[in-house]
Amino acid sequence: MPEEEEEGFTFRDRRRLTTEETAPAPPPAPAAPAPAPEPEIEEAPLGYDEGEGDEEESTELPDVRSVLALFMGELRNLAWLRMGLVANPMTGQIERDLAQAQMAINTVGFLAEQLEPHVAPEERLPLKAMVSDLRLNFVEQSKRP
Repeated sequence: MPEEEEEGFTFRDRRRLTTEETAPAPPPAPAAPAPAPEPEIEEAPLGYDEGEGDEEESTELPDVRSVLALFMGELRNLAWLRMGLVANPMTGQIERDLAQAQMAINTVGFLAEQLEPHVAPEERLPLKAMVSDLRLNFVEQSKRP
């Protein structure tokens, strides 16, 4: 069966056509309008900004410092949540777990120490300030019952 029609589409087996039959026939009129295709939803790869959708897809690996800055920011936010200074955005409740807050703060401090020799001098002060701010708030929260 060289030709088969199905829902407004024409399928042709072009393996057996001669040169005279290669001219395309006009498409048949569709019986009913086809439903609009659903838009595809693409997920952004981890560590990439979703606002970069208009640019061509990059094949380069992300800069390690950029990934570490993103990671440190997430740990900082988690430390604030675990110290009970910020409500959980999903539940709206204050959740306090100082052991997890301390782990997040210590990790941010370690990463800041590792990054310090590799960042510009003007970037060192904000790194130190972030770690100091977290540590001071942790001490204050540790004093609370």
